[in-house]
Amino acid sequence: MANQIQENSILEEEGELIGTRIREESEREEERATEIQEESAMGKEKLAIHTVNIVVAVNESQESLRACKWACKHFLADHTNMGQSYNFTLVYVQPPVCVSSGPAYIFSGEVVHMLEHEEVRNTQKILKRAMDICNYYNVKAKTLVVTGGNAKEKICEVAQKKGAHFLVMGSRGHGPFI
Repeated sequence: MANQIQENSILEEEGELIGTRIREESEREEERATEIQEESAMGKEKLAIHTVNIVVAVNESQESLRACKWACKHFLADHTNMGQSYNFTLVYVQPPVCVSSGPAYIFSGEVVHMLEHEEVRNTQKILKRAMDICNYYNVKAKTLVVTGGNAKEKICEVAQKKGAHFLVMGSRGHGPFI
């Protein structure tokens, strides 16, 4: 009988120990689940706060419009799925109006104004085509027109000023990602 009481006492102690261990493990699991939720929430906040700046250089070429379409279709889908926001800027470098003055050509101010107006209309057409692509893919884009200067230098300046994470442009037959 004393042995049975001692066994019961031992079983009760073991039961209490097992119960205590189970409670401790359960509490640890709950704490870890809470930590995971907090880490997940913090991760989402970090992603939501981070804004990806994308600059897409466009011109009248089909290559630049294909690059714009690619950026809208593939690139942005990847970043918005990760909860990141983005700034999408279409940049066009408007060439200066070419007015050659010399003995054979003398342009009046009216002709120069007409040529400048035509260049503005051409710029609007190019940007409209690019914006149509963006609208098709539900991409909110801003446009920026830069005048004068070397196109490659101006595009790089814009990318730097905008803090671009990515610069997307057509390849002009040189292959992708030069």
